[in-house]
Amino acid sequence: MLRLGEPTAIIRLGAEATIYTLNWNGIELVAKRRIPKIYRHPLLDKEIRMQRTASEARIISEAKKHGVACPVVILVDLEDATIYMQRIRGVEARNIIGNLNQEALSLLARQVGVLTGMLHNGGIAHGDLTLSNVIVDEQMNPYLIDFGLATFTKDIEEFAVDIHLLDRSLQSTHYGVRDRFMQHFLEGYKTVLGDMIHEVLEKVKEIKSRGRYVERGTRKR
Repeated sequence: MLRLGEPTAIIRLGAEATIYTLNWNGIELVAKRRIPKIYRHPLLDKEIRMQRTASEARIISEAKKHGVACPVVILVDLEDATIYMQRIRGVEARNIIGNLNQEALSLLARQVGVLTGMLHNGGIAHGDLTLSNVIVDEQMNPYLIDFGLATFTKDIEEFAVDIHLLDRSLQSTHYGVRDRFMQHFLEGYKTVLGDMIHEVLEKVKEIKSRGRYVERGTRKR
């Protein structure tokens, strides 16, 4: 176990992991530590947390290689199931998009679309693509964060799930800007994926239709 420093502030305290800041040789870092689960056998629990930590670190590093703006991994401590990475200073996109003018909103959406296209083009599905996992810095540059549910894949449906999830999150939290955001998001996405976008959007439609079917079935009960 190698701790780079003591926590200075908790950013997120989730069921799976604690995310906190720390100071290391005058540099502010973010650490993500997967929490032990007492309901699992200790050896199995450690193995699962180590595997998931290693996988997430690999995915972040691979995303970087494909040009995705995301934190730089500084150190991975598998024994402690902890990833130490660059801290991106900024705010969650969900907290600002309701206050942006149309030009700024369109530009941000297009940039997020480009980042998502780069991610998918690199064979990675984010798994939790919502505006809570997009950090925007002072220059209005977006960064993707939290790759805990991300996977290496070439499955078009996995990419479609990312887009569907983003759309659904906007529908529930920022309905007034949803259409404009998604329009420009897809414009940016297409600049990277080109004609492949049509396959992805067909899958998005399919996923939406499944959801409507389930909702109708639930109401009938």
